[in-house]
Amino acid sequence: MAEIKTERQYEKAMERIEELLPKVNNETSEYNKDFVELDLLSDLVAEYEEKYFPVAKPALSEIIRLRMAELGITQKKNGGDIKCKSFEDKRIFKREK
Repeated sequence: MAEIKTERQYEKAMERIEELLPKVNNETSEYNKDFVELDLLSDLVAEYEEKYFPVAKPALSEIIRLRMAELGITQKKNGGDIKCKSFEDKRIFKREK
């Protein structure tokens, strides 16, 4: 299978993806030439990005801050009423009532 090897190829692939996006939607047949091209280019770009622009796993402290923000709580404001739950419980925090 082909691969993107240079930043120039990556930029060209991204430009072509931007051209194809308005032409393809959920109703487009998977056999449509624009759909096929978009699908292939998207896979190539994803592989290139994983190799050259890897996303590091967040630190636990970042996950906790994000979850607190999602729940609208702050350590200063609500520090006393935060109860930690286990990760097995699928929740990081639960506000005590």
